[in-house]
Amino acid sequence: MDCIDCIEIAARLHLYIDRELSADEIMMVQQHLASCPQCECRFHVDISIKRLIHQHCTMQKAPAHLREAVLQLARQAKDEPLEINYSLEMELKADIEYYEQ
Repeated sequence: MDCIDCIEIAARLHLYIDRELSADEIMMVQQHLASCPQCECRFHVDISIKRLIHQHCTMQKAPAHLREAVLQLARQAKDEPLEINYSLEMELKADIEYYEQ
């Protein structure tokens, strides 16, 4: 793989941005981007979009008590009756309502 064209760059660009290429492929992509203004522009647009998505679409972590309650429920055997104390049930309902807003 001596030289790659714009079509091949487009196919590898997201892998390049996500650092999922081999060292040889990275070098070829970088050489192409340095010599092709159109692909370099596409690279900058793609990386800007990726940053915007990361900034605005990251999920908040659920509160620790909610994560622990879910893990406890997941660990229960299928045929074991589901037992949640009343205060935890109310907290879970409040958390669900909060995250649905």
